Amino acid sequence: MEPALRAAVEAVHASPLRAVLHVTGGGAQSVGWIAAVPGASRTLIDARVPYARESMADALGAGPPAQFVSASTARDMAVAAYRRGARLCGGDRHLVGLGCTCALASHPPKRGEHRCHVATFGARGFAEYVLTMEKGRRDRWEEDGLASALVVQALADAAAEAEADGDFDAHGTETHHQRINASSIMAGRVVPPGDVFERTRTPLGDPLEYLIRGDGDVVEFDASSGVCTAVGVAPQPDSCVVLPGSFNPLHDGHRSMLRRALAMRPPGSVPVYELAVTNADKGTLRTAEVRRRVAQFAGEGVKMGDGDSEGSGADASSSPIHPRLWLTRAPLYSQKAALMPGATFVLGHDTAVRLLNPKYYGGDGEMRAALEAVRAAGCTFIVAGRVEQGAEGDGAGSFLTLRDVDVPTEFVGMFEDLGEWRMDVSSTALRAAKDARVAEDGNGGK
Repeated sequence: MEPALRAAVEAVHASPLRAVLHVTGGGAQSVGWIAAVPGASRTLIDARVPYARESMADALGAGPPAQFVSASTARDMAVAAYRRGARLCGGDRHLVGLGCTCALASHPPKRGEHRCHVATFGARGFAEYVLTMEKGRRDRWEEDGLASALVVQALADAAAEAEADGDFDAHGTETHHQRINASSIMAGRVVPPGDVFERTRTPLGDPLEYLIRGDGDVVEFDASSGVCTAVGVAPQPDSCVVLPGSFNPLHDGHRSMLRRALAMRPPGSVPVYELAVTNADKGTLRTAEVRRRVAQFAGEGVKMGDGDSEGSGADASSSPIHPRLWLTRAPLYSQKAALMPGATFVLGHDTAVRLLNPKYYGGDGEMRAALEAVRAAGCTFIVAGRVEQGAEGDGAGSFLTLRDVDVPTEFVGMFEDLGEWRMDVSSTALRAAKDARVAEDGNGGK
């Protein structure tokens, strides 16, 4: 390997970048270069060469593309690679997916241009590269080497951006890595005017705007820091215990219920708050309102203990487990399950009753079809109890649990009771109390 390429790959491995590569034959030398330099395990999550039509369709999760060598196909490959990385290793603001597709010298000779399209995608957005090579200047091996250098260029650019953000270790201490001179990789390799090289960036912009305008169905934040860690994918959902809600406001009942449910799942399970920004009846929340609700989660940490972990596999350490916050465009549980296969959803009693009421679906058959879709996605439910409506605070009324919910026989195995957990707190009552305080303050306290 050339010294300049080796130095570039070493710098990539020293950065906080993590990557999944989808490279369609041309440019595949890059995978060997990246894996051969020590430190590859810090960068490379997975690499795939979807060479055949069937393999490409499988990698994209859809039918084969209309045109295999194009900018749009490289972007689709990059997004698919990014989603695979998030599914495998969880959300990470430094994660990128890379797609590379090429038309290189072949036998019989190609009529069209010899070109290479490379794209990267992550929480910052897209970076795209187009290299058109002068026909006849190089043989197939040399063109492949040039395309492979372009893959390294794209990774080096992404690594330089990751370094510019800074990185933080488990103790919150910023760490600095070797600075990357990405522009030097292609210098001297591209020979104008026969070779033409273009590079463009399309920033994602505000992740909330990205979600609200419908460019993606889910955005993940680290709830404690507010850092966006994933876009367009719910990372590792099969290990997540998800509490959906409007969180208007977030309160101790939410925290306690999620903590208790987390204690019922295996070690390593991840707590998640999920806020749907769209509602079937009320439309999409305004961006300012979403920001207000998101701001409530700053510094959130789920602490185990106080009996929540007793008799379970959960970690009983007093150290908080930092929850994730998923903002979605999925108001229905069938939609949530499609985004979060394998997740455990934590529900209140009233939500479980609505979930199992045919009138909200248009009929019994539609309800069962929706529940079947949730089951097919591998999702389950934990149901918390509540005091019978109208009885809070007066010592009267029954405490309603999963036993009081009419679950169809074939779906009983999807539901689990939260147990003796109880916290009588109401979002509606909290909002009413806040409104009363505001009104009182507005009247001068009179």
